[in-house]
Amino acid sequence: NKAYANVRSNFIYQEDAAKIIMKIVNKKGIINVGGPSQTIYNFAKKNNKKIKRIFSKGEFPKRGDMSLKKLKKIIKL
Repeated sequence: NKAYANVRSNFIYQEDAAKIIMKIVNKKGIINVGGPSQTIYNFAKKNNKKIKRIFSKGEFPKRGDMSLKKLKKIIKL
């Protein structure tokens, strides 16, 4: 019912993650897998138009997102 509007992450749907993993399964090294950096609120709003915004007061880091440069280079996103 509520989602953070000031916390960013790389949330991704499991179906999308599975497709990406199949493309990188034979690659070596550490590869971050995720969706585009966005607020948790924006991600949640895609499936729940009635979601309410809340704001983190420090209980979560505001930037929990990660660099996807290596992933983008490998799968040409």
